[in-house]
Amino acid sequence: MINSSQHREEETSYLSACFAFSDKESESANCVAHVNILVFVNTILSITSLLGNILILIALQKESSLHPPSKLLFRCLSCTDLLVGLVSQPIYIIYLTARKNQTLCLLTERLANISSAMLCGESITVLTAISIDRLLALLLRLRYRQIVTLKRVRFLAIISWTTSTVFAFSFLWRELYFFLGSCAWIAMCLAISSFCYLKIYVALRRQQSQVQRFQSHPGATLNIAWYKKTVSSAMWIHFTLVVCYLPYTITTAVNISKGVSPYCGATSSSISGVFVFLNSTLNPFLYCWKIREVRQAVKNTLRHWFCLS
Repeated sequence: MINSSQHREEETSYLSACFAFSDKESESANCVAHVNILVFVNTILSITSLLGNILILIALQKESSLHPPSKLLFRCLSCTDLLVGLVSQPIYIIYLTARKNQTLCLLTERLANISSAMLCGESITVLTAISIDRLLALLLRLRYRQIVTLKRVRFLAIISWTTSTVFAFSFLWRELYFFLGSCAWIAMCLAISSFCYLKIYVALRRQQSQVQRFQSHPGATLNIAWYKKTVSSAMWIHFTLVVCYLPYTITTAVNISKGVSPYCGATSSSISGVFVFLNSTLNPFLYCWKIREVRQAVKNTLRHWFCLS
């Protein structure tokens, strides 16, 4: 009976880092410095995420040359990343600074988990959808606009948001399954994105080799340069996605296997969480800033703001 009650107690509380915060040992200089650095970094990332995604949303509103389904995906991504900087990171910052107040710490820990799972989970889902969209645009060519319609993408976006919301609130039911599900979902999204970008790379390399056979054609040199630029952009996008999300997946899985809190229960967890938030700051530049029309719209918006000021 004693062993079973101890097991239930460990199963209930081992996931929370707030109990460790109440220990006097947690008030060491190293711990305080660690928390202060996390607060500072997340504050900077929150502000840059807000500004970057607001600019991109304004630019997308003015931009009309993009294919509507692709434009909707970029809008979903920017809205999600905007909410990460507006909601998830401020809650996470409060959680970090509330270590002496266990009640507030537990409340903000739950809210931070739920909001982060909902928004960051939706963000990586949209990123995966964009990789699929890019692959379909390359493979389907003329049939792309007939198959990938605005109505279908809008329907999938609603399903995605609903699924992310329901899954996020599963944290209130069973934390262990919540974190395991998060790891599985991120791993699946990374695998799908890897497959899509690998297919894009292979297809573009094949097209490049075909173009090189016709060097006498006036547009051959220009096409080769365009292919290299497209492949380079795709590789950078995928590299950033893996760097930002894979550390969180690995550290969470390792911490669960050790019985350690997967959420800020260790230095590795908190640092890997920062990388996930970092992705919401980088997305506006990696996905939208590389689009010439959107980039020009952002420049025009900035000029307009500075002229008014």
